[in-house]
Amino acid sequence: MFRSTISDQDRDLVMMVRDLARQEIAPQAVLYDAQGNENFDRSAVDLLAEHNLLAPGISQKYGGRGLSHLTTTMILEEIAVACAGVATVAVANMHTVSPLVTSGTEAQRQEFLTQLTGGKARLGALAMTENRPNLNISVVNSQVEIISSSVTGYWQDNCLILNGFKDYVLNGQVASFITVLVSLDRSEKKSGLQIVVLPVSLPGIRMGAVRHKIGLKYCNSCEIIFENVKVEPQYIVGKPGSGFLIFMQNLDRMLPYASAVSLGVARAAFETAVAVAKKRNIMGHPSFEESAVSFALVDMAAQLNAARQSVYLASWLIDKELDSSQASSKAKILSSRAAHEISSKAMEIVGGRACIKGYPSEIYLRDAEMLSIIDGSEQFHKSLIAAQL
Repeated sequence: MFRSTISDQDRDLVMMVRDLARQEIAPQAVLYDAQGNENFDRSAVDLLAEHNLLAPGISQKYGGRGLSHLTTTMILEEIAVACAGVATVAVANMHTVSPLVTSGTEAQRQEFLTQLTGGKARLGALAMTENRPNLNISVVNSQVEIISSSVTGYWQDNCLILNGFKDYVLNGQVASFITVLVSLDRSEKKSGLQIVVLPVSLPGIRMGAVRHKIGLKYCNSCEIIFENVKVEPQYIVGKPGSGFLIFMQNLDRMLPYASAVSLGVARAAFETAVAVAKKRNIMGHPSFEESAVSFALVDMAAQLNAARQSVYLASWLIDKELDSSQASSKAKILSSRAAHEISSKAMEIVGGRACIKGYPSEIYLRDAEMLSIIDGSEQFHKSLIAAQL
């Protein structure tokens, strides 16, 4: 249904990305996982940059492809089928610049959006997450409430001085710039929040420990420490105290991207299980001919299709500038659940080798576990939806 709403040119692009990912990224996926979080191999990033796919939704005005949310979602799914960690790098990129797209100045867009486009594109990082309960988030009257951030700032000579830390920052150690949520006045709660975008070369920004995740290992994650970082006015995004509003404007818009990565993991696990079931013989015939196996695969196919339609719907609503709040959260729930449940069932069908470290099926399961909490857990999004019923 939704594929018919994009242009023939965009459909051809999606198919091109499918072939590219299968031929160039998928053969290296096990190696990327084995190398872990510390040893970042730029080969996949350089490949995506060559085809201007590190942030394909950025407007052509700034060197991007200017793709719709729906087309971008389809592309991310294709990359994630090959390697979810590589797709997550692109998702983190688009998260980083989303506040600039909606609320940045023209000068900020020219400086930072252009860094993520073209054949020599760089990477960006969004610093929102913390390992201590300083980022106070709750759901009140159908709205997300962010009370404070552990990165604090105060004004000095028309500049912001930042101190604090952020953790589990995707693309952290390999990013050229970072977008940070800062608490200027905790007594004002959400009205005291501000978003800033910072080149990592600014004095006082220091990379902390690398975080060794169980999945999505290609996407580097680390702690970032801010020590008396002087922020000039040109790096402040939006009006004073607008950080919470900007965050809310971009929350729903970004969810389909992470959901698309979950779709890719679910599809990869499903396709692997189908291939094994049709090749492996049990009692002289393929295991696929056993109803217990074939019916399980049918259930997996139905679950994958339902999740995909939910993600595409959310993306389509965003493109049409319609209310996508519930649709985005529902898509996140259904896609994360599909990735986890399908990858788990696929391991049962594949059998013992699926439990051997480095076999694709066990990588899919670990990636699915990570994706279940990226951009909010199922419980968080259920709270958002319940508050709007």
